Amino acid sequence: MKKIIYRLSLLVAMSFGLASCNMDLPPQGVISPNEALQSYSDALALRTGLYINLRGNVAGDVVYSPELQSDFFHATTSFGNRGGDFYEWTFTSANGTALNWWAGYYSSIADVNFFLAAANDVDTGNWKDSEKADLEIFKGEAYFLRAYYHSILADRFCANYVGNEDSYGIPYITEYAPTSDQTKYPERGILSDTYQRIMEDLTSAAQMVSTPGQVASIWITSDMVKALTARVALNMGDYATAIANASAIIDSSRYPLVTSAADMEGLWVNDSGKECIFMTDADFSTSSLPPTNNYDYMGYNAAQNLYAPGYVPEQWVIDLYDQGDIRFGQFFSEETITLTGNATHQLYIFTKFPGNPELRQSDNDQNYINKAKPFRAAEMYLVLAEAYARSNDATNANEILNELRGKRMPNYAPQNYSGQSLLDEILKERARELIGEGFRISDLKRFGKGIQRGDAQVAAALYLPDTYEVFERGSDDFRMVYPIPQEELDSNPNMNGQQNEGY
Repeated sequence: MKKIIYRLSLLVAMSFGLASCNMDLPPQGVISPNEALQSYSDALALRTGLYINLRGNVAGDVVYSPELQSDFFHATTSFGNRGGDFYEWTFTSANGTALNWWAGYYSSIADVNFFLAAANDVDTGNWKDSEKADLEIFKGEAYFLRAYYHSILADRFCANYVGNEDSYGIPYITEYAPTSDQTKYPERGILSDTYQRIMEDLTSAAQMVSTPGQVASIWITSDMVKALTARVALNMGDYATAIANASAIIDSSRYPLVTSAADMEGLWVNDSGKECIFMTDADFSTSSLPPTNNYDYMGYNAAQNLYAPGYVPEQWVIDLYDQGDIRFGQFFSEETITLTGNATHQLYIFTKFPGNPELRQSDNDQNYINKAKPFRAAEMYLVLAEAYARSNDATNANEILNELRGKRMPNYAPQNYSGQSLLDEILKERARELIGEGFRISDLKRFGKGIQRGDAQVAAALYLPDTYEVFERGSDDFRMVYPIPQEELDSNPNMNGQQNEGY
């Protein structure tokens, strides 16, 4: 069984028409990094591959599986056990989803390291000055991607950072070095080392990515580096760094928050890109559609004009929004749904990711594809408010929280909170703003909370309502942290005994 971390990435193999993968030596016919990048056009081609990876890594099951695991949704009688291992908290170290995340991100990291090895070795003596400058930016983008992918792995497969700095981290891979020599396989190391390396790569990215921030950029920009730095710093409890980077984005005024229902619809339906620090591209003409973040939330049958969702919001989620909140009308729609046995119920379904009509091939094509929006200004407001609150600066925390709420709720009257109630309100606002975007389990870990599912909108629409209306898991439940894939442990003796607790 080949080591997942060190296997040749699919993208590199496909790029050069390869099929074999002997890990003692480069596969027959494989172009080495120094051969792969010899010209500016080679650099552009390899860079394109990194962005193709990124498009697939910011959407799909890495976003919706943690949301199904959380306290946001109930499964309906029509869910057919799709996503059931996360919803029911039964996933194991052999779970395909966790394995896909682990293997997929490390495969993308291998591509990044391949590119960096090639870019650092290439002779640019005959290149134009502008091409040399671009290559430095491309390298900075690669450092950003390496930090980003490792940050997701650390978030999913490690304990919350604060208070667990000496617990297991994840292997931080910085070289493209496929091998079958097991003595060279990595250990997990400790969490503080993992995060230190993430921040080091972000520092390199900040020094090299000179591309200025721009609304809805499809390229990694200096603002995108700041946004990830703020997110990671918040998780680390480095609140000064989080404040500096989040406030720099907000203070730039480049990403004003939308303030009308029409603009909210434009953002989530038509992918206007407003308030987005980064938004992936998507185009049928180039076969570059990203995965969907809508996991059976709508279940719309265009031919029959009916909805049969597999998951619907819990009642507390609907009650969380004040009247007039411009997010509510876009994120939720009251519909008559038709479930197993033609049972019908009227309730709210989750419609945050309805699919961009321009990305459908026909009127009956309901692919739910929207351009992914992994970095938005709204998140930076929430990062900043929380960092201020955890720094005992309630004045600034309330100011930022009230500013965000004022943009989303017409006629909102500013409030003043302190202590734990301030943190509780920030967590509620993260739920209102970020629902469906993959943050919930991470947020609960950081806030030291478990999940407690509550009343259904309509109990008769639920799968096993007696079980899942009272379903609870504490903050110390081992499945708040995902398992290292058993396939990884079996193939790497240096990670023997380093499985997460409980698996």
